Amino acid sequence: MSRKISRGAIIGSWRLLSAVQHFDDGTKVAEFGPNACGYLFYTADGTVSAVLGASDRPVVSALDPQDATPDEYASSARTFVAYAGTYLLDEESGEVLHNIELSLYPNWQGQSQLRVLQLDGDTVNIIASPRIASDGRAFHSELRWRRVAR
Repeated sequence: MSRKISRGAIIGSWRLLSAVQHFDDGTKVAEFGPNACGYLFYTADGTVSAVLGASDRPVVSALDPQDATPDEYASSARTFVAYAGTYLLDEESGEVLHNIELSLYPNWQGQSQLRVLQLDGDTVNIIASPRIASDGRAFHSELRWRRVAR
């Protein structure tokens, strides 16, 4: 896998194959469980959007998304990530900066997240920015995506 990635090589739709948290102590955890699902979109005009999470999240009781209970919202959001904004790709290093404008997790809004891409044909492996878990352990996520057929 080469580090150098052209902008044209990432433009399009990508479907999530796996999302694994890699902790500094060597532990690996499936970030959204064994059946994670998601899509990542890079457009030619520099827009990025990502939605991903557990595919087995419980159904809420409300008939309208605006009417779920606070507990249902919390449960649904705990294993789901969604954001959109713009991106800047460094073609030489394979690093891409996601400049997040809107996010389910509001703390990411107005922030930038660094991603390292490794492209192999129609598959891309993305190493996400480091994070700290609620128990204080440091980790990063590695996400594997396959290009959606055109």
